[in-house]
Amino acid sequence: MPQQGGAPYQPQGTPGYVGYPPPPQPGAVPGWPGAQPSYPQQQPYPQQQPSGGGGGNQGKGLKRAVIGVVVLAVLAVLGVGGLAVYQAVGGGSLPTAGGDKQSEQLLSQEDIEELLDGRSQALQSGDEDAYLAPFTGKAKDTQQNLFQNLRKIPFSQAEYAILNQRGNTTDEYGDGATVALDVAFVHKIQNVDVRPVSEWYRWIIKRESKNADPQITKVGPSPGAYGSASYVYYPAPWDLYEDMHVVKQEHSLTISDKKYAADTDRFAPYIEKAAKDDIELWKSKGPAGTETPTGFVAVLERDRKAYSSLYGSESVEWEAGQSVPMPTFDADSSGDEKDLEYGGARVKMDMSGKRFTNATYWPKLVQEISHHEFAHAIVQPLEAASGFDSETYPNWWVVEGFADYVAFRYDRELGEWNIRSDVTGKAFGGSLPNEAGIGDEVSTNYTLSYMALRFIAEKGGEAAALKFVTDHYDNPDQLDQQLREATGMGESEFEAAWASYVRSNS
Repeated sequence: MPQQGGAPYQPQGTPGYVGYPPPPQPGAVPGWPGAQPSYPQQQPYPQQQPSGGGGGNQGKGLKRAVIGVVVLAVLAVLGVGGLAVYQAVGGGSLPTAGGDKQSEQLLSQEDIEELLDGRSQALQSGDEDAYLAPFTGKAKDTQQNLFQNLRKIPFSQAEYAILNQRGNTTDEYGDGATVALDVAFVHKIQNVDVRPVSEWYRWIIKRESKNADPQITKVGPSPGAYGSASYVYYPAPWDLYEDMHVVKQEHSLTISDKKYAADTDRFAPYIEKAAKDDIELWKSKGPAGTETPTGFVAVLERDRKAYSSLYGSESVEWEAGQSVPMPTFDADSSGDEKDLEYGGARVKMDMSGKRFTNATYWPKLVQEISHHEFAHAIVQPLEAASGFDSETYPNWWVVEGFADYVAFRYDRELGEWNIRSDVTGKAFGGSLPNEAGIGDEVSTNYTLSYMALRFIAEKGGEAAALKFVTDHYDNPDQLDQQLREATGMGESEFEAAWASYVRSNS
């Protein structure tokens, strides 16, 4: 989950995962939530406990639902030369530089499409020389690193598509033509993504004359999608690392900088175990027919600045991990049937946190945060597509309670420790939490949410609890009906019964 939690015990900040979602920022597209889920840093495992269970969620992060830029009704997909070219609905064609009709046309639409199509084909075939051919200067060096990193990922789809272009395509003043091209790297990782997702770049393309080949002289992140750099999902680890280390396992890809390879190799089996657990739980108890991933990506980073920059997602200082929702790139926003809002998710975790550095309990704590984040990722594609005017999102206590329920399902002792640490003896008003809160509230609200999902599972069975989560993600405004189906109680009756459950179990 986006920035959730953190090192289990010895908080790196406030405990708990932060609220879902904050109001849109000025300039943001109306109706888009402004935050992603995070996982808080925890306290060090209590030394007095003989068998060591649990970790205090002192920084359980921030749940941030990012509604995708390219999946809403703003953009419609057109096929051009095998590439997807985006147009703003009602806004006519993409902005291009008209220039003087008397001037020589140096960069046609066909030239630009050929550049993108050539990079797509070279990446897919593994032809590094062909891929790098149009890049010059520093851009060539960075793209060589990028190409080599991308070849380490098992993509089922990887191609470049035009989003937007600005500049002069004609040789108006005798100094050639230069275009700033916003490009989507459209990709689908095998087993991880259920729909293609994208990362946005800006390429500067220059052509000196008709006798010269077009060159890509500069590459960087797109300046922003609708006023926010958060929606370009840059940098991915393949952009950030000169040499990307990848541990491929049956249910997970664990990624880090090569300099962290030894630690990454040590953690990867526990991350894989959590991935396998979550997938098997969903297969055995989840509703039939849901489109959910059968594998996950986990990026491990020790440097806090680098960690915070990954995928352009916002973070809070106490967060230990985050599941970043990745919007579907090619959703059909114009038809009667709604496609999936999210094609998948990317998990990132802070290796400097106590979950990874605790000398005694790190194996169980690495599994705990991985179970939690992968739980977010497995249900992310189930979230209903929402329009620009939507103000309905899944309740925070359902989102975070489900992730913690999955984490503590595999370590009940840790869950009980959290209850003793976060709820026992604390003021309790009997209301379901719908935000993380601040300070000590964060851990308490995460644990109260966990107890709500645990109560549902105990009342109606685990399959009913997972169906409840699925139904709620799909129709967040039907909470009362969903609780009746899962527990036999409406919202008010459930809240009162849950409050009694909390009091009797803490």
